[in-house]
Amino acid sequence: MLKKAIKSLKKSYTLHAHELPMVQLHDRTALKVWHNSLIPPVVYQTWQDNLFGKTHYAEIEKFRNLNSELNFKLFDDKQVDLYMEEYWGNHAIGEIYKQGKYGPLKSDIFRYCILCERGGLYFDNNKGCNVALSSLCSHGASGFISYEANDSMILPPVRHISKILYPNKYILQWGLGFQKNHKILRRMIDNICEYYPFFKNTVFENPSHAIVSFTGPGMFTRTIWELMDEVDELNVDQLGIDFNRHGDYAFKGSWVRYLKAPSYADARNSIIVT
Repeated sequence: MLKKAIKSLKKSYTLHAHELPMVQLHDRTALKVWHNSLIPPVVYQTWQDNLFGKTHYAEIEKFRNLNSELNFKLFDDKQVDLYMEEYWGNHAIGEIYKQGKYGPLKSDIFRYCILCERGGLYFDNNKGCNVALSSLCSHGASGFISYEANDSMILPPVRHISKILYPNKYILQWGLGFQKNHKILRRMIDNICEYYPFFKNTVFENPSHAIVSFTGPGMFTRTIWELMDEVDELNVDQLGIDFNRHGDYAFKGSWVRYLKAPSYADARNSIIVT
């Protein structure tokens, strides 16, 4: 038993030693002209700081190099807090953000808010695409969305199924882009505020599932279906599963960031927002 534990520790040390010390990630300025006329050419990302494992850092740089027409801006936790207080402090969503108990819930809210206020793109820091985003988003689109491989348990209204590329799938939100003040983002923020009383101080057996429903792909999918039921044309590009299969939802080496911030996926029986 002891030999097995020592072997496991040696293996863990070897993996960590290869990835450490952490590398500092800096913002990047675009080198070319972004082709889309409505979505501002900036990718917002967030993490608790700007330090990443070596392999993860290399994957982020590869994604950036594929998208040299885009600016990349990383917000750390303190910068996100300051942004939310300055721009959304007098809005109900600002209070919900402050009461959030899990980082993913807060980063969900941040992406909708900053894209609504400024326009642009958002990608989780451990995800990206292996092709240029300019090849996926058309010139005149006011936004773009993509779909998860995961099945949704709720179908959209029958009368609108023909409008939806994958009506039986969740719409992902680890990567998205929108024009400033887009109606999808405004409605998403409103819906989170509307459903807040149900989630407030409620203990969930599986907090990660609750976050999916409250601020994640569950609510995002519901929101877009609502608007498709109300609006004839959203002018949003619908991309296929995981960005037409070009998406990478787990960069190599991205596990290293959990050395400092344990994943919320294993949490049980806890409150997600107060």
